[in-house]
Amino acid sequence: MSDIIYGRNAVLEAFHSSKDIGKVYMLSTLRGEFEVQVRNICRDNSIPLVKVPEIKLNELTKNKIHQGIVAEISPVAYVDYKDIIATAFEQGHVPLLILMDGVTDMRNVGAIARSSYFFGAHGLVLTGNSGGRVNEDAVKTSAGAILNLPVSRANSLFTLIGDLQSMGIKVIASSLNEAAMPQDVDMKEPVALLLGSEDKGLHYKVLEIVDEVVKIPANNTFDSLNVSVATGILLYECRRQRQTL
Repeated sequence: MSDIIYGRNAVLEAFHSSKDIGKVYMLSTLRGEFEVQVRNICRDNSIPLVKVPEIKLNELTKNKIHQGIVAEISPVAYVDYKDIIATAFEQGHVPLLILMDGVTDMRNVGAIARSSYFFGAHGLVLTGNSGGRVNEDAVKTSAGAILNLPVSRANSLFTLIGDLQSMGIKVIASSLNEAAMPQDVDMKEPVALLLGSEDKGLHYKVLEIVDEVVKIPANNTFDSLNVSVATGILLYECRRQRQTL
């Protein structure tokens, strides 16, 4: 892994520079003022912070002196999701965002980015564990599309949903449970499509606060679609509905 910074002063300098930090690894036994400072910075900037044993830090740095802290540099520049929406409105577009909660496989993130770019989505928002580093796997799987698509991160999915709704964005969640058909839900207005993790999907409390819940119909009892395939289907339906705009 080449795009890393390690050592206390170097990591603090990276926080205050123009570098986009994808993830921070901190020694699990680290305590004191520095630990609190890093934790607060990561929280305020939606940067994933992982507490790890020393063996992991040694592996990342190839046994160099790391002082208990390693930061990964992201290949994408993260932006504020509010800015993504504002830009779409300013350009006269009907905003379309893709929200991913807990999607941990970066190949799925890349495939979703590729479909999102193809169908004209205005940006991606990562929450939960999917707020981790967008890495080379994501860039490669997206065929480079993720480098041309605004990407944002959010600490709390509940706060994100509330913010989007207050901005006039309808949040539509995908679920495996009985729900409306995608074609029966209006996607011509400003929309954020919300997809859950590959294994657990979305929490039932999330489904209670979104504006709409949809289920992609199937011909058999097979468990579910891959999350990137499901996203592509919903993006197509949104595009189909908006063709008449």
